[in-house]
Amino acid sequence: MMRFDTLLVANRGEIALRVIRAARALGLRTVAVYSDADAESRHVREADMAVHIGAAPAQASYRNVDAILRACAASGAQAVHPGYGFLSENADFARAVTQAGLTFVGPSAEMIALMGNKARAKEALRHADVPTVPGAQGIADDRELSARARAIGYPVLLKAAAGGGGRGMRLAQDDTDLAQALPLARSEALGAFGSDELILEKAIQAARHVEIQVLCDEHGSVVHLGERDCSLQRRYQKLVEESPSPAVSPALRARMGAVAVRACQAIGYVGAGTLEFLLDEQGNFYFMEMNTRLQVEHGVTELVTGIDLVQWQLRVAQGEMLDFRQEDVRSHGHAMELRVCAEDPAAGFMPQVGSVLRWIEPPGLRVDTALEDGLEVTPYYDSMLAKYLVWGATRDECIGKLTRACEAGGLLGVRSNLHFLARAINHPDFRDGGVATTFVGGQDMASAYWRAEPSAHALAAAALALADWPAGGARPGLAAAGDVALDDTSDGNSRLLHIVQQADGGLSVRAWEGHVAEGECREIRIDALHRHDGEMALVLDGLRRSLRVAKDAAAAVWVQDGASVWRFVRATRFADREGQRDGHVRLLRAPMSGRVISVDVRDGDSVTAQQTVLVLESMKMEMSIAAGGAGVVAKLAVAAGDQVSTGQALMEVQP
Repeated sequence: MMRFDTLLVANRGEIALRVIRAARALGLRTVAVYSDADAESRHVREADMAVHIGAAPAQASYRNVDAILRACAASGAQAVHPGYGFLSENADFARAVTQAGLTFVGPSAEMIALMGNKARAKEALRHADVPTVPGAQGIADDRELSARARAIGYPVLLKAAAGGGGRGMRLAQDDTDLAQALPLARSEALGAFGSDELILEKAIQAARHVEIQVLCDEHGSVVHLGERDCSLQRRYQKLVEESPSPAVSPALRARMGAVAVRACQAIGYVGAGTLEFLLDEQGNFYFMEMNTRLQVEHGVTELVTGIDLVQWQLRVAQGEMLDFRQEDVRSHGHAMELRVCAEDPAAGFMPQVGSVLRWIEPPGLRVDTALEDGLEVTPYYDSMLAKYLVWGATRDECIGKLTRACEAGGLLGVRSNLHFLARAINHPDFRDGGVATTFVGGQDMASAYWRAEPSAHALAAAALALADWPAGGARPGLAAAGDVALDDTSDGNSRLLHIVQQADGGLSVRAWEGHVAEGECREIRIDALHRHDGEMALVLDGLRRSLRVAKDAAAAVWVQDGASVWRFVRATRFADREGQRDGHVRLLRAPMSGRVISVDVRDGDSVTAQQTVLVLESMKMEMSIAAGGAGVVAKLAVAAGDQVSTGQALMEVQP
């Protein structure tokens, strides 16, 4: 290992900022890299130096090995930290860095190759007496895979052999499911990791996802830093992480930790890493995979142990010995993390894009993010925008602090999962500690528990903001704000709003639900109105509440009330809520912004209702689009490789 004083961070966003700050605390100079889209990003501004590494497509720039090595040469960087995602578990990249005479902050290329392939990793650790999930690997033939799935017993999971993070992961309940999942899993795995190799595993029902953090130096020291529970997930991707796990007893923690240490010793691991396990209802645990990089949720472990994992990555990379032993590691209190993502939980956690009109960082906790006003959220990168992390003396204290953070912080201009997160950590099952990886999939997002109904304050604020109503005064000659449609799938109801100047000089908003002004009218009397710095304070029935309000380029108004955000648009008529039919022709529209991966039909083809007609990819998620009804493809509007926006016409289907 060599000493270095200048570190290049081969990543972007919040993880680039995290590494830059840890390096600065150790007295290191830092170098950022950036694509055209990130030229003015926070990680570029915070680094001591920055080097441009490529144009569109933006996501490819951070995977351009040659460009990153040229950036090292141009900046004088002697070491590279890959962060997570992109090239962080790419053995060829690690090898290229070391062959260039530089230090790669992470394990060796050989170790990354071994543990980065789930099939090889399971085989290697099986010899170290590490319990593994029953499965099959190294099978390319679909018919043989189906036969093995039947032998293992459904349900089974398909996984990308070359990577993690839920990419290429599909659940199959039977042979039909498996046949449909195979091409999607292979395509997603190839796009994410450059390999379409899959492994097959028995799906363990009602399992918890529990992982062990390890830290190892080149002098033979191996310690584990306890566990993190990452069971609250959607699409096999984590949303909430915590330590310690409410399902892990001290005895089980010791057993799992000992297995993790034994595994690292058996393979000669050096650096920070994470062994991921499934924990069943009987307390049995099974190895799934090892991540040879920093985890997104590493901050949870830092908060309970007081050990800075990024600084130790940098110190180990320079040949330093761990200055603590296993018995020195102590976990204090409880820590929890929420992943704030650009997605719409009510629409199946559909990825969202847009321009950040206003970002308010909640006070009193650790927030890892690169968000700022004016940032463009694109479909090119992962949907995670920020991480809220808290420490508390108890688990309940963490839940309370995070609930308040979801309400006190703010994100306007891009739909996020903040309301969902606030409800999820307050769900009785989560509070009782009984959440398994299947929890989110078993919830009805249209139910009253998860649905965010706009309050009277929110409706009044929307009407006044759309009408540009001034604080403390009437608008002579203006009788109404116009018809306002509530464009938010978490509610799904159109509303008609009118501003009324009362005879006594007072102000009120009348609200009807539905497509026309029929039925019961809700009268919202406004006692007082105040505006200040992007906030609107309304007094209704003696209760004053301040809501954040912002208007976007399309003149739509975003209103935040607590952890919930709605987008209101002014309209002269209500749009067809189905939004899919044009006369007798079915018009398929893009449910999300992204790239067309494949078009599986041609003009004139007959299709069935459930038949996949094309596949979209956005924020590393692939989605199959079905015809939705039997008919004939009348007009294709897109081709493979095209970028599309939410609501854009994809094709027409004639009944």
